[in-house]
Amino acid sequence: MAVPLAATYRLQFHKNFTFADAERQLPYLKRLGISHLYASPIQMSRPGSTHGYDGVDPSRIDPELGGEDGFRALADATKAAGLGMILDIVPNHLAVDSLNPLWMDALEFGPEGPAGHLFDIAWHKGQVIIPALGKTQVAAVADGEITLTADWEKGRLLARYFDNVWPLRPEAIAAALQMADARDEGSLAGLSQRFLRFENDGRRDLAAIAEARHALSELNPAHRALVEGSLARMDIAAVLHRQHWRLAHWRTESDSLTYRRFFNITGLIGVRVEDPAVFDLIHALPLRLLRARLVDGLRVDHVDGLADPTGYCARLRQEAGPEAILLVEKILGEQEALRDWPITGTTGYERLNDIQGLFVNPEGFQTLDSYLVRQRLLATDRTERLATAKSFMLRTSFLGEVETLTQLAHGITRSEPDSVEFGLGTLREAVIALLVRFPVYRGYSTDTTSDPTDAKLWQVALAGTEAHDNPWTFDAACALVRLLSQTEPGSPQEEFMRRFQQLSGPAMAKGLEDTEFYRSVALTAVNEVGGDIARPWRSIPEFHAIYAARAGAKAQDLIPLATHDTKRGPETRARIAALSEDAAGWIARFEAWHALNKVLRSEIAAHEAPDPIDEWLIYQTLVGTWPISEERLAEYLTKAMREAKRHTFWDNPNETYESAVQAFASGLLQDERAAGFRTALTQLVGEIDARARLMSLSMTVLQLTLPGSPDLYQGTEFWDFSLVDPDNRRPVDYAARAAALESTSLPRLAADKQGVTKLFVTQRLLALRQRSPDLFAQGSYTALDLPQPWFGFRRDHASGSLLVILPLGTEPAGKLADLPAAPKGQGWQPVLAAADGAIGLDPALPLIVMVSA
Repeated sequence: MAVPLAATYRLQFHKNFTFADAERQLPYLKRLGISHLYASPIQMSRPGSTHGYDGVDPSRIDPELGGEDGFRALADATKAAGLGMILDIVPNHLAVDSLNPLWMDALEFGPEGPAGHLFDIAWHKGQVIIPALGKTQVAAVADGEITLTADWEKGRLLARYFDNVWPLRPEAIAAALQMADARDEGSLAGLSQRFLRFENDGRRDLAAIAEARHALSELNPAHRALVEGSLARMDIAAVLHRQHWRLAHWRTESDSLTYRRFFNITGLIGVRVEDPAVFDLIHALPLRLLRARLVDGLRVDHVDGLADPTGYCARLRQEAGPEAILLVEKILGEQEALRDWPITGTTGYERLNDIQGLFVNPEGFQTLDSYLVRQRLLATDRTERLATAKSFMLRTSFLGEVETLTQLAHGITRSEPDSVEFGLGTLREAVIALLVRFPVYRGYSTDTTSDPTDAKLWQVALAGTEAHDNPWTFDAACALVRLLSQTEPGSPQEEFMRRFQQLSGPAMAKGLEDTEFYRSVALTAVNEVGGDIARPWRSIPEFHAIYAARAGAKAQDLIPLATHDTKRGPETRARIAALSEDAAGWIARFEAWHALNKVLRSEIAAHEAPDPIDEWLIYQTLVGTWPISEERLAEYLTKAMREAKRHTFWDNPNETYESAVQAFASGLLQDERAAGFRTALTQLVGEIDARARLMSLSMTVLQLTLPGSPDLYQGTEFWDFSLVDPDNRRPVDYAARAAALESTSLPRLAADKQGVTKLFVTQRLLALRQRSPDLFAQGSYTALDLPQPWFGFRRDHASGSLLVILPLGTEPAGKLADLPAAPKGQGWQPVLAAADGAIGLDPALPLIVMVSA
C-alpha cells in the first residue's frame, strides 16, 4: 500500500553521498517524521556530478551513487521503514558528452540515424556546431591539436582534441578500413562495406550497427595497427568537413548554434520528449521503478522547457497511473494559476515566497529600494529593470534562438498577402520585445489548442511593447500576434509558437533569477526563484485568501523553505528580512560602513571597487551569514558578480574588478583597519538575531501547518545560514541532528547555536501531521481576526481542529487576551509546550500551536 504524502525530505546524491549513505540515515529520518524521501536525479550523469542534472545515460542508474543494486537496497530499506520515495527526473535535456551514447550516435549517424530524432537539433541547417575548442577548427587542425584515433573497446573511430572525442561517421570508418585493407589484401573489405551501408539504408538497424562495432572492436593487433596507420595518413581537415558535426571555438556566438540548450548552457542539449518514441526511451527507467513500486512518485525538472507541457503531463499520468505522486518544477508568476494538468502539484516555489513575503515590511522594503534609486544605483521602475535584464540575455546568450524566431516570423508575415512587409531587423526587435514583455514564464498553446489564458498574456505583452518600444516594433509585433492566431498543425506559426514558448521561460529565468536578482539588491531576502522584485511582500488578507483556496482544493503540492536552488537559506533570509523592520537604521549603517571602509576599496579607471551596489550586497550577505569563512564569502561573491553581469561575466571575467572586490571582502574579515566594522557588524547581528530566529521558527510553523505537503531540504531542520549553490550543498552532519533528537532539554533560543529548537518544532509538528493526516490533508482554513502584530488561522475537520497564532515583524509586547473557541465540548491542547515529562518550547516564546482535545 502506498504511503500517503505528508512531508518530503530532499536528498542530494553524489559520489560522496550515495544510496548506502542515505540508507544509514533512514532511522533518523523516520524518527524526524517525514513520509517520503525526495531523491535528486539518479540517472547516470557526468563523473563527479554534484547534482545529477547532467545525465549521460537515461537508461542506467549512476554507478557512482551505488548503481541498480544500491538503489534497490535503499528502496527496500525505505519501504521497510514505512517511508515512500519520490524521484527527480530530467526529461528536458541530456549532457553533451562522449559518455552519452545517444549523443554519440546522433553525431555518428546524423538525422537519419537511431538517435537523430531524439535531440532538438536543427538538422536542416547542416552540421551540428559544437563549441569546444580554444581556437577555430582550422587553426586546431593546423596546430596538430585534433587527431584521428580509435576507441577499440567501443568499436568507434574518433576525432580527438585533448580529452574530448567525437565519433566519425560510417563513411570515414569505411575509408580508414579501405586504406588499411589495401595493405592487407582484402581482409578488411567486408567490414568496410558493412560500415558504408550505414550511410545509405541501414542507419537505424541497431542490431547491424552493434555487430559492426563489435567486429571493429575485435580486430587483432595487426589489423588495429593498420587502421591506426590509416587514420594517421588521412587528411584530417577533409575528414572533419564531411562529418555530421563541426567543431568551433568555445566562445562561438549563440546565433551559430544548431541545437536547443538547457537555458544558455551549451553542454546540455534539449530532448524531444514530445516524440512518443523519445518519451518512452527517456522514461523507461523511472517508469520501471515506479511500476515495480520502488518509488511512489516523480518530480519533473524544468517542465516549461518541453515543447508541450500539457500533453507531457497527460502522457506521464497515463503511464504512471492514477495513484502516483506527480510533481512538476513550475515557476508561477504573480497571480498566475497552475494550468489544469493531471498532476499532484508543483514543487512549491510560490509557497516559499508566500511565507517569506509575510515577514517583509512593505514600507521598509520600499524605503530601501527608493534609497538605491535616489543614489542612482537602480532604475526607478522595477518592471523596467527586469525588462532590461531579459533584453540583455536575449541579445547575448540567446541570439541563436532569437534568430530562429526572427526567420520564422519573416516567413509568416511574408505569407500574408495583406501584411506589411517588415524587414528582418524590425521583426527581430518585435520578437525580442514580445519575449521581454511576456509577463510570465511561458504560455501553453499548441497546434491543436489555443488557451484563452494565453491570449490574455499575449495582449499584456503587446501592451508593454506599445508603451515602451519603437512604433514599427509594435506594428510588427501586432501583425505577428494576429497571424499566430491562425496556427495549424505543421505550419510555420505552430513552430514559431512552440519555439517562442520554449524560449520565453529561459529568458525569464536567466533575466530575473540569474541576473536581476543579483542587481536589485535592496533586500536580498526576497530574491528567490518565483519571487517578484516589484512587490515581494504578502498582505495578511491576500495570504489568507490564498490558503483558504488551497484548503478548498485539498492541495498536496510541496511547501519548501529551502531547496537545492534557493539563493539563501531560511535563516540567512530571516536575518536580512529583519532589516526591513528598520530600513532607516540599515541605510544609516550602510553609509557609516561605506565611509569607514573606504580605506579597503580600490580605484579602477577612476571608479571604486567594489561599487556601492556590490558593497551593499556584501554587507547584507555578511549580516545574513555572520560569522562566515573567507573561502565561502569569496566563492559566493565570484558567482554573484558574474551573475549580475555589470562588471564581469562567466565567459569573460574581469579579473581586475573581481580581485579588488575579493580583496575588499577579505579585508572586512581580516584587516585590522576593519576591526571597528566587525565589532559593529557583530553588534547588529546580535540585535536582530532574536527577531530573525523567531521569524525562522514562525516560518517553520507555517510550512508545517498550512495546506500542502512540507518539503524539507537536507540539513535545514537545523539553522541554515547558507548561500546559493554550491554553498547550500555542503555535507550534512546527520550524527549531530540524530543526537539532538535525543535531547532532554532545549537551549534558550538566544543560545541555540545549532538550531535544536527548530529541529524540535519540526519533529513535534511532523508527528502531529502523522497523528492527524485527515486534518492536514482535508481540513478547512479559516483566518483569525487578531490585533497587530499577531497572525493566525485555524484548520477544522471532523477528526479535529488546529489553531496557529504567531507574531509578524517585531516581537509582541504582550499576550493575547483570549484564544478562539475550541470545538464544542473540547478545549485546546498545546503542541509545542512541555507536557508529561517531554521537553517543550520556552513558554515565553510567542508561538501558539494547539489542537482540539
